[in-house]
Amino acid sequence: MSQDETITIVPEEEVYEKIERAVLAVPEVSHFTADGFQDMISGLSQAFGFHGHKGLLVRRSRKKGIKVDVSLALHKGCRPVETARYVQMVVRNLLLSLTDETIYGIDITITDIVN
Repeated sequence: MSQDETITIVPEEEVYEKIERAVLAVPEVSHFTADGFQDMISGLSQAFGFHGHKGLLVRRSRKKGIKVDVSLALHKGCRPVETARYVQMVVRNLLLSLTDETIYGIDITITDIVN
């Protein structure tokens, strides 16, 4: 592999921490949740050796790249669709700054609206 073809791979724990900080900095986001499908994915993924945080799962594939699943609770009065798109953009921009890996998906699941 030539120098032009190398891919920067940031340690997994650092990726999780940076995504968590960036997402929680969005004013409309209350907290991460592990409800519903996200909880099942995290459990299965951890059984197969993937590392996950509550409400956040980053999967890496050598062939496809990176996929991120985020499960969130938002503050009441925000616009969920616009907030989810904004969180996707924040996560995408963060990943682009951390790695050269292909990003093949950022899925946002809103599981709760809190006061």
